Amino acid sequence: MPTKALVKTAKLLHVIRGAGRFGIKVGAPEVEWSRAIGRAFQVRDHMLRFGSNPFKKAGVEVRFPSQAVLVGERTLLIGDSEEIESRAVLIAAGLDSVVPPVPGLREVGYLDNQGILEIRERPTRLAVIGSGPIGCEFAQIFARFGVPVTLIELGRRILGTEEPETSAAVRAAFEAEGIEIRTGIKMVGVEAVDGIKRILFESSASIEVDEILVAVGRSLDGKALGLHTAGIEWSSRGIKVTVGGPLFTHVASEMGRVAARNALHRGTERVDLRVVPRVTFTDPEVASVGVSEAAAKKGGRKVRVGLARVIDTEKAQIDGMEVGHVKCVADAKTGELLGCHIVSETAGDMIHEAVAMMVAHTPVKAVAKAIHAYPTLSALMRAALKEAAG
Repeated sequence: MPTKALVKTAKLLHVIRGAGRFGIKVGAPEVEWSRAIGRAFQVRDHMLRFGSNPFKKAGVEVRFPSQAVLVGERTLLIGDSEEIESRAVLIAAGLDSVVPPVPGLREVGYLDNQGILEIRERPTRLAVIGSGPIGCEFAQIFARFGVPVTLIELGRRILGTEEPETSAAVRAAFEAEGIEIRTGIKMVGVEAVDGIKRILFESSASIEVDEILVAVGRSLDGKALGLHTAGIEWSSRGIKVTVGGPLFTHVASEMGRVAARNALHRGTERVDLRVVPRVTFTDPEVASVGVSEAAAKKGGRKVRVGLARVIDTEKAQIDGMEVGHVKCVADAKTGELLGCHIVSETAGDMIHEAVAMMVAHTPVKAVAKAIHAYPTLSALMRAALKEAAG
C-alpha cells in the first residue's frame, strides 16, 4: 500500500511539471522525501487501523507478535515450547524477495521493495534489477522524484509477461521520462568502489549507482515454516497445491476467505481462477485479464483481435495523453472474449468491463453494440470489441 501512495505523489509531480502545456504557469515543484514517505505510511496505517480487534470481537484468539512453525500435519509450535493441535492449519505466510546469484551483490548490499521504503534520503542514482510490476513501479516513482534510474532486465523486454504491445508502450513512456532501460543484458558482478556500487555486465560495460533495488520475484522458504514435517510439497514458487494461482493481493484475499470457510465448516468450495484481473500501477497503468493473443493461438484457438489506440480518442486529446491502447482477443468461432490488455491512465478501472464479460461468457459483439459515454476512455473498449467482433 505505501508504494501505491508514492505512485500518486509521483504522478502529481509529473502533472505539475507538465502544467505549462495546459496554459498554467507554475514554479518547479520540489519533493520532500520525508513527508512523501510519511504520507505513504499514513495511508498504510489507516488501512490497518483496526489491527486485530475485528478478530478478537469475532471470538478469535490472536497471538501477535508471535512465531509459529509446523511440527506435524496439524501441529504448530508457538514460540519455543508451546504446541497446539488444530483440526486445520491455514498458511498465509507470504513470500520473500528473490536475490539473483550475482557475485558481490549480497556483499555490496541491495534493497528490496520493503527496504527501499525505509531509506532516509533519496538516492543520487538508482539501479532497479527486474522489470516486473514492482520494478517498473519503483523505477518510475524515483525517476519522477528526480533520481536518475537505470532499469535492468535479463529478458528481451520489460513487463515480459504482458503483451508485446504493452511492453513497447510502457517502455516508450519510461524512456520519454528519462529512464534508462537495459534489456537482454546479463550482470556478472557487483563491486564497491569508494562508497559507490558498480554493476558489471557481460558486455564489459558497467554503471555506478548509490543504491540497488532488487525486484526479480518472490520465493518461499518452506523449511522455515516446517512444511516438510507436515508432508507438504513446496518449491521456491510456493506450496504445491492443485489450485495454484497468480501472486496478487486480491487473489490471496479471495483464497483466504474461501480457505477459512472450508476449514471452519469442512467445506469443499474452490476459487474460480479462470478470470483474474492484474494491474501494474505505472503511468500509464497496465491492466490485463485472460490470455494473450499468442497463448490463445498456442492453445489451438482461432482468434480475432481488436486494437484501439488511446491517442485516437477525443478524451486523450482533452487530457493530453499520447501512449496506450486497448487490445481485445476473441474466439473467432464463439465470439467469446478470451483476453483483454489495456495500457491507459485508468486501465485498472477500465479492465473490469472485460472481467464482467468473461465471467458471464458474453460475446464481444453484444457489448460492442452497447452505447458508451462520450468523451471517455471507455469508448476505447467499444472500438476494440467492434474490431474483434469482425
